[in-house]
Amino acid sequence: MVLLADERARLYGRRRGDAEDEERLATLSKWQEAWDRSTKARWTHRLIPNIKVWIERRHGELNYHLTQLLTRHGFFKHHSRRYDYNQSAQCPVCPSSIENAEHVFYRCPRFSEERERLHSLLHEVMTPENTTRLMLASEPNWLAVASFAYSVVTRLRDEETDRR
Repeated sequence: MVLLADERARLYGRRRGDAEDEERLATLSKWQEAWDRSTKARWTHRLIPNIKVWIERRHGELNYHLTQLLTRHGFFKHHSRRYDYNQSAQCPVCPSSIENAEHVFYRCPRFSEERERLHSLLHEVMTPENTTRLMLASEPNWLAVASFAYSVVTRLRDEETDRR
């Protein structure tokens, strides 16, 4: 919010046109620098390293399920354990692994069928480092990742409901 207010202050008194584009680039540059320096949201930074590319995308709406993938918050045992100290953070299928977003979306065998279907649609194996590139490559890719996130998060939610 401060960055946008700063941008508006720099624009005041200048002629429109190129000034807006220049100031927007300056704002994005400052935001990117802060994003790269921050010690917070490192998982999201790993998935979305370039803010400009992300916010200037031509397609794709975020939803509840994609947000869980992108933020690492949600029905993952590692995250839920923050609120329920009696719960183990271990994956029920892979006891030597912590159940977090990276494990669930990219490695856990209990989601291998959905993951293989996704990789087939993307014509590439999705990794944390290429997720946004694949999503932004085309609308069908975005929808494929969104569908994958929906099926994984829905299953995790159902498992959590059954556990309680």
